[in-house]
Amino acid sequence: MQDQWADWVLTGHSRTETFVLANGQIHGRFDSDDLWAEVDDLLKTTWQHPGGAHIGVSAALIDSGDGEHQPHVYAFARPRFGRKVAASKGMAGFSRPPLQRSNVKGQSVFIVGSDAIKNSIFNRLSAGKSIRFSGDLEARFFEELVSERRIVRYTRGQPTRAFERIPGRRAECLDAFTYSLAARVLINIDLDRREAELSSAAAPKVVRTVFKSLFLNR
Repeated sequence: MQDQWADWVLTGHSRTETFVLANGQIHGRFDSDDLWAEVDDLLKTTWQHPGGAHIGVSAALIDSGDGEHQPHVYAFARPRFGRKVAASKGMAGFSRPPLQRSNVKGQSVFIVGSDAIKNSIFNRLSAGKSIRFSGDLEARFFEELVSERRIVRYTRGQPTRAFERIPGRRAECLDAFTYSLAARVLINIDLDRREAELSSAAAPKVVRTVFKSLFLNR
């Protein structure tokens, strides 16, 4: 969440791979009803899976951050918690789990272990496997994906790992990707059953098309 727009990343998952399917921005002030209506529309979008069935957004985390954004994110997420739409907040520390549920004044907030997830992303990118990218992603996504670097600082002679922003780079896509990967933890699913649900012998063969959406053109 930014003051004048929301960045989003949509990911899919197989048994062994992560697919970065799309990313974009929804423009509008963080306190605008119109912006939140568009966010809700995005989260309700469905697509036809190659197996024949339709698939939608199974879970989403929205960065509540601090200050003015927080109450608006809470107000949006609270009535949608049943759809696994939740408020979240990133915290540093390589030893943190990817996701932990917390409670802030009666509001469920999920703490994202940002450093641990980013470290996994960088390791997977270095290995050159297990993350696949849509050919429709803009250059901005890849520029921001590598907008930070791993460093080691020493405090009283003890090494501490951290991520540092490369000067002049923006990092919204990296952050949104991190939150999208954390949201996967919210999905407790039987993969065999899910595969059967998405595949149907009665479903017509699907010709691969590019999904057209107002969100992807913003």
